[in-house]
Amino acid sequence: MAVTSIIMLGIGSAMLIAGRAMPDVHSPAVESVAGAEAVERIVAELQYAIAVNQRSATLIEFTVADRNSDGTPEVIRYEWSGTAGDPLTRKYNAGAAVNVLSDIREFSLSYDLQTISTEIPQGNESAETLLSSYNSSQYYGDYSIRNAERYSEYFRPVLPADAVSWKVKRVRFYARSSGSASGETKVQLQTSILGGWPSGVVLQETTLLESGLPGWYVLCEKSYTQASGLSPTQGLWLVFHWKSGGVACELLGRNGGVTESNIALAQSVDGSASWSLLSGQSLLFWVYGTVTTAGTPQIQSTYSLNAVGIRLRAGTDTQATVQQTNVRTLNRPEVTQ
Repeated sequence: MAVTSIIMLGIGSAMLIAGRAMPDVHSPAVESVAGAEAVERIVAELQYAIAVNQRSATLIEFTVADRNSDGTPEVIRYEWSGTAGDPLTRKYNAGAAVNVLSDIREFSLSYDLQTISTEIPQGNESAETLLSSYNSSQYYGDYSIRNAERYSEYFRPVLPADAVSWKVKRVRFYARSSGSASGETKVQLQTSILGGWPSGVVLQETTLLESGLPGWYVLCEKSYTQASGLSPTQGLWLVFHWKSGGVACELLGRNGGVTESNIALAQSVDGSASWSLLSGQSLLFWVYGTVTTAGTPQIQSTYSLNAVGIRLRAGTDTQATVQQTNVRTLNRPEVTQ
């Protein structure tokens, strides 16, 4: 009995010592491990964020790619109230928030943002101005618009060195009726092809009715709204395209001695299938519009989330603090500053 008593006493002492060596649920070691697991879970989800919906020092809500094949991305939210002892919660889509870790004494998030600055060009548009013209008081010529016969005036404005674009607002020219006054002419603005002829690409057209013209030349005006954003090196063709009538109308021009280099008159006798240059000739015309010059660029800044820092502590012991300083977001989602 004496020997048995000694053995039992030894066993009891060993069990007591072993019991005291086991950490309880509130020991720094246990709380540290639990905190590390919680942080690891946040990291595993946050690094695949494709958008950040809300963020602060104590919460982050972000979107990840579709996980359940319903075609809709998933929304995940981690949040702590900021009150010591309250839990860290996780909310998934529209579900209820569930506790990730209880008795939180510290939870803070920090954000590493990258600023991306982009220059947005700005333009200063002028008041309406005369872009191109030709006028003469002698050597007049008549140019008839008929079924096969059409005329086209090329013009290229001389613009300021800092011009970035120009547009046409209205065109003036002289025209008169011929014959029965039943004709119709399409007054077109066409781009120019390589080689310098009308391309057939109509930016905009207006209608000139012969019935509205007298038998003598009058100044006509046509307005345009769709010939804009033109390159400073680009010229256009003012094409008078026959639509109906014997002679749809007659135009007034100069039939010789024109030397300007940025205008030209072309004739087609096969219904615009081909064109030939009428050297030294030009219609009388005036083109009005606006010129846009370069302004001071506007700087637009956007921000992408490169990384998130996480600091977490459950329980009162500061030794249980877990810190993850650099959680990389692989998709670098755009955020507000």
